[in-house]
Amino acid sequence: MGRRNQHSREQQRDMAIAAAELILVREGFGGLSMRKVADAIGYTVGQLYLIFQNQDDLLATINERTTDAIYGHLRDRSEAIDEPLARLRALAAAYIEFAQRHPHRFRMLFEHQLPPAMEPRVSGELRIKRMFELVESNLAPLLPGAPPARLRQTAATLWGGVHGIAALAVSGKFKWAGNRDFERYSDELVSTFAAGLAAG
Repeated sequence: MGRRNQHSREQQRDMAIAAAELILVREGFGGLSMRKVADAIGYTVGQLYLIFQNQDDLLATINERTTDAIYGHLRDRSEAIDEPLARLRALAAAYIEFAQRHPHRFRMLFEHQLPPAMEPRVSGELRIKRMFELVESNLAPLLPGAPPARLRQTAATLWGGVHGIAALAVSGKFKWAGNRDFERYSDELVSTFAAGLAAG
């Protein structure tokens, strides 16, 4: 690691984020602290507070990066597929796959709550919106002519089920079901959901 004065503010920020993500992988959400991040990059906690407003600000930054990573993974897994239902299956499988590969980041994305005094970031909200628009755009061919409000609600309903499977996949508490092939569960969910839409 270079000397402290060799790092720009942007470099310090990137170092802190990388260190925080590594701590998150090793110790989980509960093991992350500004002190540990500062120690890992060789700076004082006070210096970190010149870069991030507080620990919640750092965690919100990591969550935005996680949302970007999920979006990219979903897009990459589905963009080469032409058939709408197959694309939805691919989106669901990719979401669950990401959760299983990055359980600590996935959990923190949904478990971390900003304190009441902190306003949600517009950038974070836009990232979530972009991810759901990916689901909506792939669901739209199965609901031709549906008004935007219905399409949004239907996409949220479907993805609530997919998220439930992903959450169970990373919880380790789904052993009673026997089969650990979570893509199979998501395929069945999406197919059954689509059949229900087709039946009206």
